Amino acid sequence: MFHWTKVQLLRGGLLGPLVAGALAACLASALASAQAPRAGKSELSVSPVFTLGKNYGFPVGASAKTDSGFGLGIQWHYNFDGNWSAGLDAEIRGADYTGTAAPSAPSATPAFSFDARARTTTLRLGFDYNFSPSQLTPFVTGGFGLAFVDAGLPGGSAFSGCAWYPYWGQVCGGTVPSKTLMQATYSGGVGVRYDLKPEPYFFRALYDTAWINYGSSVGKLTYQQFRIDFGVKF
Repeated sequence: MFHWTKVQLLRGGLLGPLVAGALAACLASALASAQAPRAGKSELSVSPVFTLGKNYGFPVGASAKTDSGFGLGIQWHYNFDGNWSAGLDAEIRGADYTGTAAPSAPSATPAFSFDARARTTTLRLGFDYNFSPSQLTPFVTGGFGLAFVDAGLPGGSAFSGCAWYPYWGQVCGGTVPSKTLMQATYSGGVGVRYDLKPEPYFFRALYDTAWINYGSSVGKLTYQQFRIDFGVKF
């Protein structure tokens, strides 16, 4: 009777929960595997980039009215797990602008306007945090690095004394600056990611803000961007 009661308890009281627990563990393991398609994988993506136009003001009346611009980005990242990834980001973009250069002091030469095109190449270390390891997840991103800016200032138009130019700041000596500026940059953004099934493709859409530090005289200029990443995991 004792042994029969024990068998009955296993069948009626304990066996059900044991089986249910084992099934739940298997299901949880399967879901975790299905929800972490990124963990331990590298990924490469390319991105059309849209930058919003903006007006920038500088001292003594210098300014730049920038049109919306387009560019192309490329990213390589490694996924440490289903949430965190880091890697290298590169971007090339350009935008037309109307600039105004102004003399630093009263001068016989008045301020003058010009049309130009600014070209920017950015190289940075990027970090992403996905809020979920599942296929569809919101995420935040950030990065820092270097920006190489060609302001495209027109040659042949210069002040004999000192003047303020867009992006450059004050220039003296009557020579229009033409070299490419190398400046520190950092960025932060939010977006949504979707990993396609079957593997290995994914895409992301994000809104990003980038800051380029042009030094103490000009300060930091801000750029708002929209980006779509088309990528592959491997």
